[in-house]
Parts: sequence; structure tokens; C-alpha cells
Amino acid sequence: MVGNSNLPIAIVVGLEENGLGVTRPLARNNIPCIGFATPGWNPAYRTNSCRVIHASAWTKEAFVSDLIRLATTLDAKSPLLITKDEPVLWISEHREELSRYYEINLPDPEIVRLLMDKQRFTRLAVSRGWPVPETHFINSPEELRAQVEEIVFPCILKPAVRTSTFRQHSATKAWKVSNQDELLCAYETVARWEKEVVVQEWIEGGDERVTYCLAYYDRKGQPLALFAGRKLRQWPLGCGNTVIAEPAPKAWAGSILELSDSIFRAVNYRGLGSIEFKMRAGSDQPVITEPTVGRTDYQSEVAVFNGQDIPTICYYDLIGSGYYPACCGRKPVKLIDGSAERRAAWKLYRSGRLSLGRWLSDWRGRKRYMRFRLNDPGPGLDLAYRELRGMAGRMVRYLLGRG
Repeated sequence: MVGNSNLPIAIVVGLEENGLGVTRPLARNNIPCIGFATPGWNPAYRTNSCRVIHASAWTKEAFVSDLIRLATTLDAKSPLLITKDEPVLWISEHREELSRYYEINLPDPEIVRLLMDKQRFTRLAVSRGWPVPETHFINSPEELRAQVEEIVFPCILKPAVRTSTFRQHSATKAWKVSNQDELLCAYETVARWEKEVVVQEWIEGGDERVTYCLAYYDRKGQPLALFAGRKLRQWPLGCGNTVIAEPAPKAWAGSILELSDSIFRAVNYRGLGSIEFKMRAGSDQPVITEPTVGRTDYQSEVAVFNGQDIPTICYYDLIGSGYYPACCGRKPVKLIDGSAERRAAWKLYRSGRLSLGRWLSDWRGRKRYMRFRLNDPGPGLDLAYRELRGMAGRMVRYLLGRG
């Protein structure tokens, strides 16, 4: 394990691509860390940026027990930096017990539940006058059929709360649908695991109009880091994870940061978090699509490469050192998920929505890759090996007539 042995060990909860965006900045700052990973396997577990240990099971009871057992092996209280939704809820629920062993900075339990519940948050946003899409709350097939005539298409359907059961069965976060039949079909799919859903107006525009604010607020509710960024592409298209991220255009950044800070302050926010927006065409007003509470985001390392090292700021705040890395001006850097970006670009190209020139323009400039780094090649090489093995298997099945 890398790091300065005189510093407390950071525990990064959830070590996947999101976790790499935390452990790598910490390692660059000589901060020792442990990646507390889910059972099973992920290419991220090949990283040299931290020591990797696995939870005995991905359930609340096992998780809390494992964390307490891990604490008995540590010399000092360790800061917890979280990268997945379920642990945010588990740690929040058991914060009094876990705070004896770890340094934790989360919003109050009620705020955690509020921001994770899309229905409750949307109602709060409407009452506060924050810009949100036109929204319908659906709790049963009967409610959907009763409201379907009022819904304007295209629209987005997503679960009200992405429970662990839902995540286990679906990698898709949301469904864009164009008509009533598609909506009913999408609801039938989601309702197998989560009957409460949100149906929202589709804000026109491509992935390049999706923006976000990445943030860290100290225990007194003061912002120590606010970074405005945007996506250039997602996978799946329209409502997926980031595959190219960059700083937000200057013309957009001010409104994104101002609105985000007003929302965070209104709920007395503390800890890591983010808010995603889509810029409404014509007015360029940021419209809230969803908040992320208590954890880092998939594209959070883009802030690190552009002068705001949020994981390191969070770490030093949690240990009470009073030291924070300074922001510094530099040329913009893009963060790219190479394998997913290729799938997204190919689908756009085949549909005539992406030209070769535009694709090259999106890749132009300084860039870093989510998985592969020269000083930490393990995750990228492991992913490449698995993709090549999968391609070889498909080729063999095709040649044998079993494809």
C-alpha cells in the first residue's frame, strides 16, 4: 500500500471506476488508502493506488460488521470516502456507531433520505421554485394508466429510488420513451424490481448539454470545493454514465455553480455530493435532473485534473488538518471512458448523428482515461484482456455456427 505512514489511512468505500477517481488522487498526494470493494471482480481491483479488501457480502449487516472489524486493525480513526449509494444509506443509518471508529461527514439522516428519493426531492424543488422538468409520480400500473394521457412525449422514466435490488438486475438508470406503448413497456420492466417511478419531461438537446456540479461541504456547511463540468457523451445515450467529461463552458459555469450552492445551502448540506442538470435550449437555464448525495460521482476525477482535487480536500478536512490543496489554473483536461465511448460514438455514427470530424473534435486536447494510466496500468490492462477474450469467444461461436 502506498502513502505516508504518518497519515491516517483513508477508506474508500466502493472500488470500481468511481473509486479509482478517489484512490488515484489520494495516492498522488502520498495519502495511504484502502479500497473497500464489493464481492466479485472488477478491473479496478488491479489498481496499485491502494490496498484492496473485499466485503464479506454486500448487505447492510455484513457491511457494517466488516467496517467495524476493519477498524480494529487501524492505528487511528480513518476518513470514510464513499462512492456508491447503498453504503451512503448504511453508513448514515449506523453513523453513531461507526463514528466511534471513522471520520464521517454526511448530511443529516433526513436530508440523505430526502435527496435520494426522487419524488420527495422533486416536490421540494417545486416548492422552492428550483427549475425541474415537468414530473409525474407513478406508484402502480393503475396510476400510470390514469396519468398516461397527461404525459408529453418524449419523456424519461426512472425508479424513484435505485435500490440495491434494482441495481442488481438493471444496469440502466433511466429509459427514454417516445410514446405510450414504450412507456408502458418500460414501466413493466422497472416494476419487476421497483414499482415507484418518476416520469419526467425530456429536455431537448444532446448529451453535450448535460452538466453537473461536483461539491464538497465541510461539517459547518461551508463549500470547500465547487466544480462545474459537462458531459460530451453518455452511455447508454441520453441517460447513462459519462464517457467524455470536461469543464463546463464559461457561459454556463456561473449559473450551474450559483444554483447548486443555493440548493446545497437550503438543505444544510455536508460532505461529498453533486447535482446533475440539463441546459434548456434557448435560455441555457440549468434544469435539475438529479442530485447525488454523500458520495463521489462517476466523472468526479475530471475536477481533479482541472484544479480541484475534491478527494484530497475531503480527506484533509476529515482529519482536521486545515490543509487543502490549492486550485490552480491549467489548460482544460477531458476525462474519457474509452471502451464505453467507442460504443456510444459508433451508435451515434451509424445513426448519422455523429460525424468523424465531430468525434475527432471531442477527443482533441489534453485527456486522461478513467481506467488506463501509465503509472497504474492494471485496471486498463485487465479490462482490455477481458474484452479481447470476449471477442475471441464470440468469434469462435460464430465460426462454429453457434453465434
